[in-house]
Order: sequence, then C-alpha cells, then structure tokens
Amino acid sequence: MEVVEMKVPMTVLRVVTLGPALLVSFVLAVVVFALLPPALGLVLFLASAAVLGALALGQLEVVAIGLLTQSRPATEAEFRVMAPFLAEPAGRGVDVGSLYVRRVQRPQTPVALAIGHRAVVITPGLVEGTYRGGVTGAEAVAVLAHAVGRRRAIRPRLEAAVLAATTPWRMVVATFRCVGRAFAWLPFMRVAWTLRGVVGVICVVQSVTEGRTWPGLLGGAVIALTYLVPTAGRVIEARAEVAADQLVVELGLGGVLAGLLRRYGQSDDARAAGSASKRPRSRLSGRGCTWSPAEPLVGSPRT
Repeated sequence: MEVVEMKVPMTVLRVVTLGPALLVSFVLAVVVFALLPPALGLVLFLASAAVLGALALGQLEVVAIGLLTQSRPATEAEFRVMAPFLAEPAGRGVDVGSLYVRRVQRPQTPVALAIGHRAVVITPGLVEGTYRGGVTGAEAVAVLAHAVGRRRAIRPRLEAAVLAATTPWRMVVATFRCVGRAFAWLPFMRVAWTLRGVVGVICVVQSVTEGRTWPGLLGGAVIALTYLVPTAGRVIEARAEVAADQLVVELGLGGVLAGLLRRYGQSDDARAAGSASKRPRSRLSGRGCTWSPAEPLVGSPRT
C-alpha cells in the first residue's frame, strides 16, 4: 500500500481533498447570497471576492491567520521568551518570520503550526513551559522545526485564501460530525455507513437502467468521494509527518523531541518514539505532540 501511495503526487492528493471543498463552499456561498436581498447579496459577493483576492496576493495575512487559527501576534514579552529559539533554527535553514500565540489552548491542539508566509502559531503552554524551564531550548527548537517540516512537505499554495474560501465546507463537515455523534447510538448506523459503497453501486445501476444516467452517476461520484477524500487526507498527513520527522532528525533533534513527547505526550505514539534518532520514519508528533490546558507545560514534568 505504501508503494502505491508514494506514486501519487502530492499535487493530485491536494486536488482530491481541496476540489470538493472549494466546489461545495462556492455553491453554498452562492445559495446564501441568492437568498439575501439582491443589492446586499451582490455587495457581499464582491466583498468576499475582494478579500479572497487580497489574501491570494499576500495581504491581510495577520488578520486571516488570527481568525483562522484563533490566535494573535505574540506580545513583546512572549517574543522575548521565544526569540533565542527562533534564531537558532534560522541558522539551520528553518526560518520563522512571525510568531502567533493561540488565544485558547484546547485538547488535541497542535503545539506549533506553520502557516502563511513563514509564520508559526504556538500554544500558550509552549511559551509558559519554555519560560519556566519545563521545556528546554532544544525541545522548543525541535517543535518549531517539526511544524515547519510539515508545511514544507505539503507545500500549500495561496494557503490563507484557500482556508478562507473553504470555511463553508469546514462548517458543513463539523455540523455533520456533530449530527453523526448525536445519532451514533442508533442500531446499524455504523453498518449503514460502512456499506454506503454497496448502496451507491445499486443506486447507480438502478438509475442507469431507468434512464436517469446523470443523476445516478452524480450520486455515485458523491459516495466515491466519501472514500477518496479521507484516504487522500490520511496519505497527506502521513507524508507530512514523515517529512517533518526526517527534518527534525537531520537537525540532530530527533531524540530531543522524542524525550519531550515521553514526558508530556498523550498517546501511544509518544511512548513509542524513544528511538527517533535511529528511526527517522517514526511518528514524533500528531496527537502525541499536544498538551491539554489542564496540564500546562510548567514546572517539572509529570512522572
């Protein structure tokens, strides 16, 4: 399976994941604008197009990053704490242009996220842990390098504009997930979802037989996307993790990051990452590199 995955270019995988998101978001936006009074709908449509154009040209990045990641530019005190660890990776080719800090630290929030033009978003726990000594300087550099490595692997284009444009899609996905959790207790729900491919094939065959070819093919394509999009997303995630791990190991910080995860990690990935410097393909982050607000990185590490 891995050999097959590696043959698929990252560009194709990105198209598979972003194509439906952009299409659905555009359709939803048009529907919403059409339901508004004509003048108001036209103004909002033109304003949205202008904002997306500005983001594509690299403008409004500070505002966009703040809204999309629920963060803010680092204060002067926070920047002074992290400045030494931003300068060190720059000398190794891992440059961080601007620093943002999340307003709220939630469970499963990535410790560091590279986004936009050389910007990195970090959690308040990382700043506090670095200041109080719970996280060493080398560990902070390793976390930042891992975030930059992930973004290098994905190589997103027009990232802020794409994220803003696909906001309706993410809202729809979040809504369906909430609905799915609410009805997960119903019998056979999981079985029905697992067998959706069989149902899709039956629908396509029946539609074609009855002369309704295009509606049947459209329904089959939608069901096929429920398989393709998550699979492509998992492949992208796996490649990004491997590339980020390799960058950290190349910088000689694999063991450092593994030690950090052993102390603060929340998953089996963290406990299994001890020999990272010898196994560059081991997973050093993911869910293991997140910290809960209930366990801030302060003081001595938990045992």
